[in-house]
Amino acid sequence: MLTLLADAGCRSSRSASSDAGVGSAPHRPHANPPQEPIPLRAPPTDTGPSTIPSARPLPAAGAFVTIPAGSFAIGSTPGDPGRDPSVEVDLPPLALPAYTIDALPFPNDPAQPMASGLTRAAAERACGARGRRICSELEWERACKGPRGAAYPGGDVWGGALCTQGDLGRCASPEGVFALGTRLAEWTRDDLDARGIIRGASASAAGVLHRCASRRTALAAQPGLELAFRCCGDAPAPATTYPREVSRRAFREEPMSAVQVSALIASVPELERLHLRDGLAMFVPPAINEVMNHGATTVELHPEFTVTVNAVRWSPTFGDDLLVLSARSRVGSWVAALWVLPGGRYRHASSFLLQNDAVAIVLAYGEARREVVWSSCWNCGGEHGAVSYTDENRVLIVQR
Repeated sequence: MLTLLADAGCRSSRSASSDAGVGSAPHRPHANPPQEPIPLRAPPTDTGPSTIPSARPLPAAGAFVTIPAGSFAIGSTPGDPGRDPSVEVDLPPLALPAYTIDALPFPNDPAQPMASGLTRAAAERACGARGRRICSELEWERACKGPRGAAYPGGDVWGGALCTQGDLGRCASPEGVFALGTRLAEWTRDDLDARGIIRGASASAAGVLHRCASRRTALAAQPGLELAFRCCGDAPAPATTYPREVSRRAFREEPMSAVQVSALIASVPELERLHLRDGLAMFVPPAINEVMNHGATTVELHPEFTVTVNAVRWSPTFGDDLLVLSARSRVGSWVAALWVLPGGRYRHASSFLLQNDAVAIVLAYGEARREVVWSSCWNCGGEHGAVSYTDENRVLIVQR
């Protein structure tokens, strides 16, 4: 019998079950309506509004919020819906000095509409006239996340219509910064690949684009874009810039002992609840010949693959890192894929259990960067499959 966990796909004749795991506003320079910049990656469907606490009182005109000095975690957690791993780092800590940020987008007056349609240079001049400057993207993200690292302006869930319509006080950051990219995306002073970085999104955009960690770009010199901005001050713009991802090899074997894997399972609730530590045993090299012999073939006949019983550290795309491993437990043999997080932590991506079927399983990798093959009988229909990485940054374990 096959047991299939959340985010694991299956194509098989065997029965399968799923288990949820897992100043006045300036006039716009063009008559045509401003346009929302195109996102770097198409977001998934919005999951809808969530409940937000009662409204905060609106700030006075010209009010700003002091953000204390300290460290915060930049970026997002691997596997987060809407995350673009090519531009969002995986929560490394970064220290910022104290600074102030306008409570509202320019002109920072609850009685005035937000200014939009300016180029970034024009927005910078508007802040400069007030003795301030456009916020850096790190300052913007820190103000959005607050001291506890909220995922969205206003909390850990997207507030939907409560954030995009009506009272601005219903979607303030924990420290009292209002409308942080909830009605309009906002310019920052930073660049990525010769384009200006923007944060937040328009009221009609998908919820995932409103994440505090979401990064997108627009042409800084293009007027008429539906972009707001806000000013920061009382400290120079931070010299620290957003960390850049580094390229890494697609596959690296990572041998692990049963003790290490047992500790790993205990840290991942989706694996622990399957009792995978009971009778845990790692596969040893002779399992490779066993799997190949079952399929009447040999490793030498498949030079396009590297076949292993070791765990495989896998980078299917720039910026993402996963650990794929297989083992045997009393409940059956299994394959798991886990997002690799900072500090030696893991997050469940996908799992596949051959329930009550304690067979040898090997992993294999080759030229196809976006999949790792698994097999209990090489060349046997239904006895092998792949751990696949999709265009939506999801991980699926499929049987073939």
